[in-house]
Amino acid sequence: MKSAIELYVSQKVKEHRLARKWSLRYLADCLNVSHTFVKDIENLESDTSCNLDHINALAKIFECKIYDLLPPYPLD
Repeated sequence: MKSAIELYVSQKVKEHRLARKWSLRYLADCLNVSHTFVKDIENLESDTSCNLDHINALAKIFECKIYDLLPPYPLD
């Protein structure tokens, strides 16, 4: 089960992807991972989550700040 911060990041990744109307496969190609990895990141039931390198790469891909993918305050 994902932690609260992993769930938050998963939701943010999905929001950014959908706002751009990108497919899972397109984002996976940009991130140089499999589309199933991106699907698992976005799946709240999956244990797969982003590490700091993924978050950094996603911020570059989405052309946003790293903190746009992270919660503004610590989560319980």
